[in-house]
Amino acid sequence: MSEPAGLEPGYRRLLAWYPARFRSEQGEEMLAVLMAGAQPGQRRPGLVESIDVLRSAVGMRLRSVPAGLRNREWVDALALFSVAAPLFLLVADVLEVVLPYRVPMRSRISPFLLRFVGRHPEVGGLALLRVHFFDIAVGCEVIIAVLILLGLRWLALAAIAGAVAYLAVASQWISWIPYPLQLLTATAYILTAAALLGSADPRRGRQLLTWRHGVVLLLAAAAAQAATLMYDVTSPLARIVSPRPLPDTFRYFVASVVLAVAALIVAVIVRMNRYFLLLLAVTFYPFVLQLAYPTSSSGDDLLGSPTPSHLTLLFLPPVLVAVVAVLTSIARRGVPPPSEPGQPGVA
Repeated sequence: MSEPAGLEPGYRRLLAWYPARFRSEQGEEMLAVLMAGAQPGQRRPGLVESIDVLRSAVGMRLRSVPAGLRNREWVDALALFSVAAPLFLLVADVLEVVLPYRVPMRSRISPFLLRFVGRHPEVGGLALLRVHFFDIAVGCEVIIAVLILLGLRWLALAAIAGAVAYLAVASQWISWIPYPLQLLTATAYILTAAALLGSADPRRGRQLLTWRHGVVLLLAAAAAQAATLMYDVTSPLARIVSPRPLPDTFRYFVASVVLAVAALIVAVIVRMNRYFLLLLAVTFYPFVLQLAYPTSSSGDDLLGSPTPSHLTLLFLPPVLVAVVAVLTSIARRGVPPPSEPGQPGVA
């Protein structure tokens, strides 16, 4: 009795995930095995066997990934980033509180408006500590950082998932927190989760973290705060109460560039892990893109009225890097470690 007509094409589509050379050598043999193992009357590949075939095929393709992406330096970068990124977010939040944007006011302003904004309005600052949503967001960052420092990878991943869900639900109520800072947090969570999944030993990140990394992260956080101040100049509050035209943003732009260049120079001087720097740069990608987007355009920003194309533009590169980080690390685990001199098999 012949097999259903749709079964063989289904298996062939699954086998197409294997490298061409492997298919030419063993494709027909694997197809015969799959067909022989099919249940009577089966019309399409089963879910379990489909997952098994795809897992094997993807693993085989990943073994051909260049060794530069599978070496110890890359895994160390993931371990280091998983520890450094949550600490970096905490520093960025502290700077947002300590160094707010103090909005200059027009000489004449209505008493009614003055009741709501006060005589010394500011974006950020100590007032953020009275905002429950901000406190909860910072509390999530503290919990995640502590769990990672303790080496509790799976609990940290669960905490990240909860924090991301909270940010997604509460985003409509936290509009007073600058959008660039929200983007920085979201991207750092994505890449931190990938680093935790991709690192074979997250505790190693704690061992690798040094004062040099602290200097670079502090300079990067300061650059982010200077750029955020530039964004705050065009915030709704500043537009309402500031004199026209709005204050010049050039000094904030210069400060952010100088601090970013200083962070890069320090990183080069101390010969910091290049893959760690790549992950840090990708973390800043949506942040920089948000700042570069014209605030006078529709929706004021990429997150003010997000569309699928906006979200794709913002998050596709970090998501792709996160996927590569996880997959290449999984592939590396399937590669036997190099033999030490004096061990069998070494000439």
